[in-house]
Amino acid sequence: MARRARKVTRRRRKSFSITNAIFSVGYADVISRGLFGTNILSFFLGRTSAGFGGGFVSGPALGIKELIDDPSALNTVLVNAQKQLPNMLIQSFMLGITERVFKQVMRRPLANVNRNIVKPLLGAGVRL
Repeated sequence: MARRARKVTRRRRKSFSITNAIFSVGYADVISRGLFGTNILSFFLGRTSAGFGGGFVSGPALGIKELIDDPSALNTVLVNAQKQLPNMLIQSFMLGITERVFKQVMRRPLANVNRNIVKPLLGAGVRL
C-alpha cells in the first residue's frame, strides 16, 4: 500500500504587524462612526472635557455607557446601520484599496526599515 501523504501544515506569522494594526483600527473606525456616530476613542471613553467626542459626525453620538444604561439605544444603532450601510460599504471598500496600494508602493521602504531599524530595536516579533 502506498503511504498516505502528509497534510501540509499552515504556518502563521509569528510577528505583529504595525501597518495591519493601523488598517484594522481604520476599519473599526468606519464601523463605529456608522453604527454609533462617533469614533472608537469617544465610544469607549465617552465625552470628556479633554475633547473626546464625535467631531466629524452629526446627530446623537452613542457611547458604551449609553448602551449599558439604556438598552433601548440599540434601536438607534439599528436605524444608524440601515441609514449608513451604503456609506460604510464605500468607505471600507476604499480603505481596502488604499491598504493594497499602500502595501505595494511601500513594500521596499518598509522592508528596509524593518531590516535596519525595527528588527534590531524590537526583535523579530514586531514589524511595520
